[in-house]
Amino acid sequence: MQQRSLLLALGFALATTACEADKDTNADTGADSNDSGETGDGDGDGDGEPADTDEDGLTDEEEAELGTDPTKKDTDGDQYWDSWEVTEGTDPLDPESRIYTGYWPYNPNKDEMDPGDWNVIGKWNGTRFPRDQFLDQHGEWVDNYDFSEYPSETKPEGTYMIIDLSAVWCGPCHTVADWIAKGNNPGLEADYPTIRAKVHEGRVFWLTYLIEDGNYAPPSVTDSQEWAAQHPDAYVPVLADEEQHTPAAYGVGAIPHFFIVGPDMLLEYFPAANESGYETLSIIDAYDF
Repeated sequence: MQQRSLLLALGFALATTACEADKDTNADTGADSNDSGETGDGDGDGDGEPADTDEDGLTDEEEAELGTDPTKKDTDGDQYWDSWEVTEGTDPLDPESRIYTGYWPYNPNKDEMDPGDWNVIGKWNGTRFPRDQFLDQHGEWVDNYDFSEYPSETKPEGTYMIIDLSAVWCGPCHTVADWIAKGNNPGLEADYPTIRAKVHEGRVFWLTYLIEDGNYAPPSVTDSQEWAAQHPDAYVPVLADEEQHTPAAYGVGAIPHFFIVGPDMLLEYFPAANESGYETLSIIDAYDF
């Protein structure tokens, strides 16, 4: 790892559950895997409540007004429920108008979570990673708490996240990013043989936080875009920490640096001062995520 006196940070919050148009839309989406047209029980107990056949949070009457399909949670198949798109102001009838261009996950319940505080930070297990927004490689603001509580087949309670703290000037950071994207590094593949599969199968999220540009200054969205162009990976959001909240809150002495955040946005593992950040990859590799 490349050493510098940088303050690095824990920042976050996955997977990258990004998905291209030709990928399985049930594998890595925020949509119900059973939303392909079957109906729910409407108003269920016949108590006079308005019918919501697909149980997506919009009544059948509201769906009729919108023109959406009352038997499908996700009418346009863009991986975001119709009710979520109404909340966020995107068009539930147009797959090109979606909450995140990168198909990142979406948590409609995130406002109910403790958002944490950048001024109250800890590096031990169980401490909270604060909620914030960062610009991704698509030039869009991403709420890191949208990665919380997202279930996978192996972790129904929610998907765990590898937080990758990187900088544009850092050669080893590019090496790791290229390996995750392309799998062209026999040494890293031998050391951590399951990591790439877990990321690309949606079993863990990999979130890259850029904390400095090529001149050791705060990064910009252009840096996120150029990074993603060099290391194209539809499963990895590249987030520019323009305000440098994460390096200010979480100081480490070498990058790339990796740690684990759970689906509840609490730290699961942060390497001790005498440990390599790569210990995080060993843990993810060994554990049944």
